[in-house]
Amino acid sequence: MAEGGGRRLAPELIGRGIALAMVAAAVFVAPPAKFWLAAAGCALAAAVFLVQAALGRPVRRARWLNAVFGVIFAVTAIWLVFLRN
Repeated sequence: MAEGGGRRLAPELIGRGIALAMVAAAVFVAPPAKFWLAAAGCALAAAVFLVQAALGRPVRRARWLNAVFGVIFAVTAIWLVFLRN
């Protein structure tokens, strides 16, 4: 338990929250930086999902699903970088 009786957030939830905030903030940014911010958010989400797939719970379906989402976000990040041109 954390100090004060509160619960502590898991690091992967913090990473996913930051990635979601980055992608959501890209809506409000001017076009040159929009793609970079969205791509960075997708890359962060991919990293979190792939690390979770490698080191996460030993449930086979959870690891497979995390790997799939990690690959989807990685491909999306690459696509967004190339889309800016």
